[in-house]
Amino acid sequence: MKVLMATMQLDIGGAETHIVELSKALARKGVEVFVASNGGAYVKELEDAGIKHFTVPLNRKNPRSLKTAYKLLEKIILDSGIDIVHAHARIPGFLCGLLHKKLNFRFVSTAHWVFNTRFPLNLLTNWGERSLTVSDDIKKYLIDKYGCKAENIGVTINGVDTDKFSANIDYSDIADEFGFGEDKTRIVYVSRMDIDRSFAAHKLIEAVPRLLKSIPSLEVVVVGGGNDFDQIKKEADRTNEQLGKKVIITTGARTDINKFAASCDVFVGVSRAALEAMACKKPAIIAGNEGYIGIFDEDKLGVAIDTNFCCRGCEETTTERLYEDLLKVLAKDKNVYRARLGEYSLETVKKHYSVDTMANDALRMYAAVAKDSAFDADLVPEIKDIEKYLLCGGKRPVDVVISGYYGFRNSGDDSILTAIISELREVCPNISITVLSKNPAETSRLYSVDSVDRLDFLKLWQLFAKTKLLISGGGSLIQDVTSSKSLYYYLAVMRLAKLRGAKVMLYANGIGPVTRAKNFEHIRKTLKSASYITLRDLPSKDELSQILLPEVPCEVTADPVFSLPVAEKETVDKALLSCGVSPDEKVFLVSVRDWKTLDKDFESKICEFCEFVHTLYGIRPLIVPMQKTFDKEISERIFKLLKVPAAISPGGFSPELMPGIAKRCEFVLGMRLHSLIYAVKAGVPSIALDYDPKVASVMKSIGLEFVEPVDRVDVTNLCGFAQRIMEKQVELCADMQKKSNDFALLSKKNTEIAVNLLKNL
Repeated sequence: MKVLMATMQLDIGGAETHIVELSKALARKGVEVFVASNGGAYVKELEDAGIKHFTVPLNRKNPRSLKTAYKLLEKIILDSGIDIVHAHARIPGFLCGLLHKKLNFRFVSTAHWVFNTRFPLNLLTNWGERSLTVSDDIKKYLIDKYGCKAENIGVTINGVDTDKFSANIDYSDIADEFGFGEDKTRIVYVSRMDIDRSFAAHKLIEAVPRLLKSIPSLEVVVVGGGNDFDQIKKEADRTNEQLGKKVIITTGARTDINKFAASCDVFVGVSRAALEAMACKKPAIIAGNEGYIGIFDEDKLGVAIDTNFCCRGCEETTTERLYEDLLKVLAKDKNVYRARLGEYSLETVKKHYSVDTMANDALRMYAAVAKDSAFDADLVPEIKDIEKYLLCGGKRPVDVVISGYYGFRNSGDDSILTAIISELREVCPNISITVLSKNPAETSRLYSVDSVDRLDFLKLWQLFAKTKLLISGGGSLIQDVTSSKSLYYYLAVMRLAKLRGAKVMLYANGIGPVTRAKNFEHIRKTLKSASYITLRDLPSKDELSQILLPEVPCEVTADPVFSLPVAEKETVDKALLSCGVSPDEKVFLVSVRDWKTLDKDFESKICEFCEFVHTLYGIRPLIVPMQKTFDKEISERIFKLLKVPAAISPGGFSPELMPGIAKRCEFVLGMRLHSLIYAVKAGVPSIALDYDPKVASVMKSIGLEFVEPVDRVDVTNLCGFAQRIMEKQVELCADMQKKSNDFALLSKKNTEIAVNLLKNL
């Protein structure tokens, strides 16, 4: 997962420190973090942690800077393959919002403070699809002022790294640098020294002369830089001159705040800086521009948390309040009191403000925006759980279009479609899928996908412009035995998709036979532009090698149906009961179809075989048409001709049920390819009625020799096959189950390749 943090700059400040610590914590959890800002003091700390920083002028509102920043952000997002953009201030939020409309990435934000909402500044504010706020009152502000939905907003903390901010930190180098006196009673104040942040610093400086009278060892260190720093320094220098010695030290902007925090006896300030000092076991007086909480203790926990230690809505910071509270904490007889306050400070940070908690809050937000769901405050998702949702979306909103023989109520092809959709959704739960179908309304209803008429080429032209990947899915699509017309259709769909900018993948296809010389060139021209080809068997690869040079990545996997689950026995028994088959009754499955080259006595010979099996083994034939439109009549004729008890399911069974139906059978006599594949999936042996080279191919791939041609059926052969199966049933079933497991693993390779193609768009 790749996340871009976008903020104005990285100089000293609570929000800036929050971003740095959050970025490092997420990186430790396995997120690939990038940061874009105008730069500043914290860039080196990020880069030392292995986080790439991009310099982008995100701190200025003038049109030229905005245009430059917009272009740089767009390049960063596209070149780095950013999944989620996380904005942290008004200008970054505004620009990322514009880019979000164009590039359609996931866009989130953190609100660290409130903004002026007067026109036209309100138009420059965009809080993204999901937001975090650093306090409940800011969450309410987003809801009230911007109409953000409560379920899209989470509340986070200013997490503190208690290893970095610790009482044990060695601060001797800064003591030497700034000439800290020995045995001094030191107050440290940390803030960004901007006019809208430095009010408490002025008040603290005003209090110093009175404090010095009660605390002769007093030393005050004011840390931070900004547009008010020069004024702060003038006041400090003037006060030192009046006192006749250097009591107040001004440092300017610093990144080693942990050392200053560790050096103090008491801290003055707000927000994150206060929490960092508290992590160093220091007493803290919470005072800032927006109000005054005072000495932090058990009684102040509620209001401090509610305002994120920023004092919003509290009484005003005054020189008098600071003077009185500092005396309470720093009096000579208050050593035990100070120690207790320090212990409670550290306890509070560990309990409520760990950096790990802050990172988990961000992960919850990323999961919510990736899944397009509300925040789940109770669940901390794994990175992988978020990543599988991030494969989808982007500039092309249709992730996958699936093309094949769909909408014809053919069990084999329907099971292929079921398997492809199921596998894709397992890996990418929110994937956008559209299926080309003869019956779009039915396909949409059955599979919960979008569907369009497979022959409406105007709609296909429009669809493929929005599509990332076309899957030419399963089955024997690249062949001209059925007709050249169907071959030309599938090739035309692939060419159109490629023309409109979509990738093309052949997904577990069977190739051939191709009998017409002119068709070889049509196939070659089309398939050479495919991004990847997977084939369901080795004969298909041999056939393809006669047509296509090895310039397209190609490998043999397995039919998608091998990835389908096998229905539970109770569900299967209930379905069979509707055909008159009781749960304890033994059956064998018979699946045939009409075909132009059938033996003239085909039906009577199949009946003869069924009667033989029933007489010898007491096993009842179960006749199941695989495609009702073409198989029903021949199936019913055989059923009526039979002179032994038999069962029939005139409408067949759903693709989800068929592997379970096959598993209930002693063996399968199958003509259509997928009746044989169902048998292997179920771990059951089969006898093939060979009407097409693909049937012999699948039997060869599973190592079974029980194949009989449909144009000259030898009943003696069929009966011999059945006897050999029944004699070695345990051994054969074990072998089929092993092959089923192997093919299931190979089948999942199809999805893995498709997902990698989506990743690498």
